[in-house]
Amino acid sequence: MLATLAPNPPTGPGWAWELKWDGIRALGLVEDGTLRLWTRNGNEVTPRYPELQPLGAALDGHDAFLDGEIVAFDDQGRPSFERLQSRMHVQGASDIVRLSEAVPVVFVAFDLLWLDGHETMGLPYEDRRRLLTTLVHDGPTWKVPSHELGDGTTTIAISKQFALEGVVAKRVNSVYEPGRRSSAWMKVKNHVRQEFVVGGWANGKGARSSSFGALLIGYYDDSGELRYAGRVGTGFTADTLDDIQRALEPLARDESPFADPLESRAIEREVHFVEPRLIAEVRFTEWTSVGRIRHPAFLGLRTDKAPEDVHREF
Repeated sequence: MLATLAPNPPTGPGWAWELKWDGIRALGLVEDGTLRLWTRNGNEVTPRYPELQPLGAALDGHDAFLDGEIVAFDDQGRPSFERLQSRMHVQGASDIVRLSEAVPVVFVAFDLLWLDGHETMGLPYEDRRRLLTTLVHDGPTWKVPSHELGDGTTTIAISKQFALEGVVAKRVNSVYEPGRRSSAWMKVKNHVRQEFVVGGWANGKGARSSSFGALLIGYYDDSGELRYAGRVGTGFTADTLDDIQRALEPLARDESPFADPLESRAIEREVHFVEPRLIAEVRFTEWTSVGRIRHPAFLGLRTDKAPEDVHREF
């Protein structure tokens, strides 16, 4: 179940408020004391996060299907998508073990879809949360976050005080609707950011002449066409430049994947097009009147959703 973006917090009675966690959405299935994890695009990532396995035994023999977020926290205890990047793409067993100690993650469980052979998605949100808090008690690498009933004043204030991504408001009487972006869940962001599909890259200059200078990014419209949204050329580290360059090269194609032309400034530079398979999380200040983003900064690559699901949010 997905939340609908709202420009302002919803008003009126019957809402519960949660912090919006800046991580990877994941479903966790516990059976016979063993935890398995999938991202929202159906990829199993169980081996990548071994420190989460004790959650299975912590349910004391109960089987359950949990909805939540895999989160890495910074030194101030705030969710950090940047730190999580170092965990998302690692495959080697020794590297996974090393990073599970150096950059441990937490599974933040916020919903319960199934319990001991009984589906719970048809129950109201408030009943699912009550079952969840009874079932799952906070542990070293998992937690059930608190939620606020009412107007969300405290939750909104905390999200702004600690510069968090935002909040999610959920109707207390709403059922869980898998696969649907529902108005029963409303997300309100503190920062302008969203995912974009990578459709190409422009050559770098100077210190980045051996790599790319900017990624060409876009989003899918309602007709299924990839619309060009501009370029992002800042926010990269030396490691991410190398990793992304390696990921781009096998995706090369001759023709632009974008339905509309690039801006003239991009055409003047040498550009390379790729199959639209990679997804970049980008922070920016605003959209221009012609549908381009201003002052973008790269935050990381995402692997937890399909490129076709990336649409303009603002």
